[in-house]
Amino acid sequence: MFTETQLAAAVQCPHARAVRWHEPLMAAMHRRAITTPRRIAHFLAQVGHESGGLLRLEENLNYSASRLVEVFEDYFSPATAAQYAGQPERIGSRAYALRLGNGDEASGDGYRYRGRSPVQLTGRANYGWIGGLIGVPLEAEPDRAATVEVGAEIAAAYWAGRGLNLLADGNDALAVSRKLNLGRTNTTRIPNGWTDRAARTKTALRVFGIGP
Repeated sequence: MFTETQLAAAVQCPHARAVRWHEPLMAAMHRRAITTPRRIAHFLAQVGHESGGLLRLEENLNYSASRLVEVFEDYFSPATAAQYAGQPERIGSRAYALRLGNGDEASGDGYRYRGRSPVQLTGRANYGWIGGLIGVPLEAEPDRAATVEVGAEIAAAYWAGRGLNLLADGNDALAVSRKLNLGRTNTTRIPNGWTDRAARTKTALRVFGIGP
């Protein structure tokens, strides 16, 4: 479906990293019908954004107080942020408590099921759902989501399970981004992360010889 060189260009990563991911991604994408040039381009562009070019496979929750309020403003006031800053486990447990199938803050689910894999799979419910699709007990063994082979399977299964192949067929990068994980709109009314996702999508489409 694509070469290692195309993969490196589409996800914007070093060639050596593309070599490591090439076969696992190819196999996982084939199983989920991410096989047309347009689907491949949109998928790899989004994966590139979410993982920083297949580099970040686990969410970094080591936030300063100011950044914590910016990223999780619904869950941290300036006062509480000062108490949690620089404590990833406490931050995750609070930020993701009682949502995405997680228990309360004391359960530790928010940190246990923090973002992992090339699409930053998050939450107990999603770990259970995707684990069932790919035949890996992710709810019981969440750390496996941050490995290359399992991460590739998660990314493809999540993409297909969210119906993103059809949105990619329509070449609607904004709709794909929103359904995958587009941040909220900031004061300029541009969704956080959209500029990078849009640019990466244009690059990936060019890699596979597709125009706008």
